[in-house]
Amino acid sequence: MTFTLRSLAEIILKNCDILDAALEKRGAHVPSLDDPYTPESDVTNNDPQLLATADIACRAALQLVQTIRTPQLTILLDGLSFLTSVSLRCVIELHVTEILREAGPQGMYVDEIAKKCNVDPQKLRTILRCLAGRWIFRETAPDTYTNNRFSSMLDKGKPVAELQSDPMTMYDNPQSTLAATAAHYGDEGLKGAASLFEVMTDPTLAFSGDPKDTGFSKAFNTQKSYWEFMEQPDQKARLYRFGVTMEGLQKLEPPELAVIGYDWGKLRDGAVVVDVGGGVGTVSAQLSEAFPKLHIVVQDRLDTIEDGKKRWKELKRTGQVTFQAHDFLTPNPIKNPDVFLMRYITHDWADDYVKTMLHHLREAAGPNTRLVIMDRIVPYTCSIPKDKEGVQQFTGLVESKYPPPVTIATPSNFAFGAGVMMLLCINGQERTIKQFDEVFASAGWKIDSVVQHEGSGALPSTICAVPI
Repeated sequence: MTFTLRSLAEIILKNCDILDAALEKRGAHVPSLDDPYTPESDVTNNDPQLLATADIACRAALQLVQTIRTPQLTILLDGLSFLTSVSLRCVIELHVTEILREAGPQGMYVDEIAKKCNVDPQKLRTILRCLAGRWIFRETAPDTYTNNRFSSMLDKGKPVAELQSDPMTMYDNPQSTLAATAAHYGDEGLKGAASLFEVMTDPTLAFSGDPKDTGFSKAFNTQKSYWEFMEQPDQKARLYRFGVTMEGLQKLEPPELAVIGYDWGKLRDGAVVVDVGGGVGTVSAQLSEAFPKLHIVVQDRLDTIEDGKKRWKELKRTGQVTFQAHDFLTPNPIKNPDVFLMRYITHDWADDYVKTMLHHLREAAGPNTRLVIMDRIVPYTCSIPKDKEGVQQFTGLVESKYPPPVTIATPSNFAFGAGVMMLLCINGQERTIKQFDEVFASAGWKIDSVVQHEGSGALPSTICAVPI
C-alpha cells in the first residue's frame, strides 16, 4: 500500500484536535511530562470514546516513527528495550521515587540519592539517565533528578524509612500495584525471558507443554513449576509481590465484565454454576450479588479454597455459594451443571493440558450444560478476509479497524506481550479465536457465541460453548 507521511500525520492531528477540544470543554490542560501525575490530568478522562480516539492517535504516531526511523535503529532500540525493565525494577525496589518525593520539587543530586539507597552512585547515575531518556524521572540539572509524570506512578505511598525497614509490606498500599507489576516484569519476567531461546532449542524441552519446562524454570535452575517455586518459604517476597501484581491488573478491568459477559439472568432459579479454578471466589461473589438465585460452587486447590471460605466469612457474603477442593486436571465431581465457568484459566496452560481439563468438563456435562470461558482473544496483526479458510467467524467477535494507512500491528499491544509472559513463566499462551475453536473442538465443545468488549485483547472476552 502506497501512502504519504502526511497521511499519518493528518490522522494524528485530526485525533489530537478531538482530544484538545475535550480538554477545553472540561476546563483542563494538556498535562506536562515534567509534573507528577494526578488523576484529573488524564487526557481521555477515562471516557470510552476518547480512549478510542487516543488509541488511533498513538498507533498512527508509533507507525510514523517506525516509518521515518531507519530499520537498523529500530531493531537496535528494540533489542535494548529490556534495559528499561531492569532499570525500573532497580529504582522501584531502591525506593528512588519515594526518596525524591521526600526531597521535594527541587530534586536531589544523584550521590545523595545513592547514599540513601546504599548503592554505588556511578551505577545509579547510569540507571537514572537511561530512564530519564524515556521520560521516566526528570534531570533538572546535571546529575540532579526529580519526579515527573511517569516516575510518580511508581510511588508506593509510604515513607522511605518504613519501606526500607519492612520490605515485606512495601506493596501494601493500594497505589503500589503498578510498581509491583513493573518490578515483577523486571525480575521473574526478565530472567525467564533470557532463557526462552535455550528452552525452545533444547531437544528435551522444545516441544513440552509441561509448566516445569519453561524459561523461568531454566533461569532459576529449578525442576519446579512457577507456582511450586513461588510457594517455597524463601520466595515469600516474590510471591507477595506477584499477588499484588495480580490484584492490580484485575483492577484495570471493569468489574462488571463477568456479570455482563453472559446472560446469567436466563438461567433457572437454583441453576448450578461451577466456577472452575475460581480462586477465593472473587468472580462468584460478583455473580451471587447480581443473581442471588444461582447456586455457585467455587472449585480450586485445597489451600486456596480454605482461604476463600475464610474471606467469605470475614466479608459476611450472602448468596448460595459453596467451596469445593478440586484439581481441574482430574474428572469433575459435579455432573450435569447448568454452567461451567472458567475465568483466566486456559491462558495458564498449553493446549494438551487445556484439552484434558475441557475433556473432563465435557464428560461431566449434560446436554444443556454451557461452558463459559473468560479469557483474552488475541487479534491477528493483519485483517481477516471473511472467506478465509480455517478462520471461523463468530457472532460477537470484534475486528479492530483503523483508518488507513494505520495498521493493526502495534508494539503497544498488551495482549501480545502477555502471551510471551505466559509462555516463558508457565508454558501458557494467549489464544486467537481460531486457536480457541480448535482446542474446544478437540475436547468435545463447539463455540456458540462470543462477547468481546474490544478488539485488541486488552480485556477478557467471554466465549460460550455447547457440548458436541
